[in-house]
Amino acid sequence: MDNILEPVSVTNIGEEVYRRLKHAVIDGDLAPGSRLVESTLAQQMGVSRTPVRDALRQLLNEGLAAPDGSRGLIVARLSVENVQHAYVLRETLEGLAARLASSHQRPDLLRELAETLRTMEHQSMVDVQAFDRAHSQFHDTIAAMTENPYLIQALKALEGFRTRMVSLDWIAKKRVQASVPEHRRIFEAIEMRDPDLAEERARAHVRSTRDGLLKRLMGQSPS
Repeated sequence: MDNILEPVSVTNIGEEVYRRLKHAVIDGDLAPGSRLVESTLAQQMGVSRTPVRDALRQLLNEGLAAPDGSRGLIVARLSVENVQHAYVLRETLEGLAARLASSHQRPDLLRELAETLRTMEHQSMVDVQAFDRAHSQFHDTIAAMTENPYLIQALKALEGFRTRMVSLDWIAKKRVQASVPEHRRIFEAIEMRDPDLAEERARAHVRSTRDGLLKRLMGQSPS
């Protein structure tokens, strides 16, 4: 059979532009309310405007960018409504992921989950950014254990609501510390191969995080 399609380039510029912009938003390098000017971003990254335009469209779909009222975009500000919508979905998906992970155990990923948990336990009172990285890896590892590509993709779309709040200090330090035993309980349920318990604990963890964040958004400053 003759080749119909040309080989794909190893370097995917569009994906890399999207990845860099998304992490700049999640990490707080692009602060909430910052204008996302297509031409400026393209110049800074040394690319054409097309991949930037596509990346901004993806960020808009994920709730990380928002219209600025004058046909432009800004980095989305945290709002009670957005958090409520995102965390309803997060609770369901994280619960399902924990349930499936308890049934699709792989020894290598279970070891990785245990090592990541230990990092979280050691860093929760020392280095928030190190904790944040380990926290992301913990949930990513559970997602990988599900062996369900659609669930993994759906969870990836909510990544900003899992990490951005810590990066911007909207999650109180005491909440970060309180979440560590919650993660251990999730890990233990997965290790015991108890899908009902794993789902219950994962959903409870997301609800606790949501409740703390909403309380902070509705009545307190992010200090």
